[in-house]
Amino acid sequence: MHKPHLLRVPSPLASSYVLKGDGIAWDNPWHYHPEIELLYCLRGKGTNFVGNAIRSIEEGELLLFGKNLPHTRQRDRAYYEQHTGEEPETIVVQFRDDFLGENFFDLPEFGPIRGLLDRALRGLRFFGETHRQATHHLLALGDLAEPRRLLRLLDLLDGLARSTEFEYLNPLGYVSTVHEKASEKMAAVYEYTIGHFREPIALGTVAALTNLSTAAFCRYFKLRARKSYFEYLAEVRIGYACKLLTEGSLNVSEVCYASGFNNLSHFHRQFRRIVQATPVEYQRMGRGRVAGL
Repeated sequence: MHKPHLLRVPSPLASSYVLKGDGIAWDNPWHYHPEIELLYCLRGKGTNFVGNAIRSIEEGELLLFGKNLPHTRQRDRAYYEQHTGEEPETIVVQFRDDFLGENFFDLPEFGPIRGLLDRALRGLRFFGETHRQATHHLLALGDLAEPRRLLRLLDLLDGLARSTEFEYLNPLGYVSTVHEKASEKMAAVYEYTIGHFREPIALGTVAALTNLSTAAFCRYFKLRARKSYFEYLAEVRIGYACKLLTEGSLNVSEVCYASGFNNLSHFHRQFRRIVQATPVEYQRMGRGRVAGL
């Protein structure tokens, strides 16, 4: 995984937002951008990396990424090398929170949408009737002319904003720091963690990435991430464990060690603390969640 870099999204000449299809590039970089991003996966196999969250790409998923939330979507290389006639396909809408004017979403009438955009800073996944209505709107957007397309987009966002049928992709307290002056040091930490979380990680090794002493790094990281480094590392590992549990090819013990934990009891404690469920309970709920898109 590479250091997250700023991705500049070109704006179309005839519109203040972007509506496009996305096939997921083979080497899709770990990136962020000021545009909010709404994705509807029509088909695809691979892995989503969103902030601290690591999850399998689910066909039919509807996701919303807030501005500057680092993310990437990676193809399942082995699958697509074996199925050369298949291509992933996603409908993507990208827009800035000021694309209708600097204070547009601060108007009382659009307060719910402002709340939605704030929640999206942690990444959101929608399901149930909200998912069905929103994807219906998305599929229709391409056939509409302006300004009806813009009105439909606002209606879609309002529906998402008023819904309770969503889940956060990142745990409570996740803070993106990629746009801060300190982003280079934090990005180096995130890059190393995402690339090595399945292995033992020494605090001194991570601190060296920031040119800080171990004690100074601990204070530095907690000030910016609002959690200790090992709390963050546990969240990354549990996120990967959730992905493996949903895929269902490994038992709980195998998932524990494949996720970077070296103690099954510790794995269970961390899993329950972060997910508020046991691994077996999550696996059962996860399968139902995929089926209930």
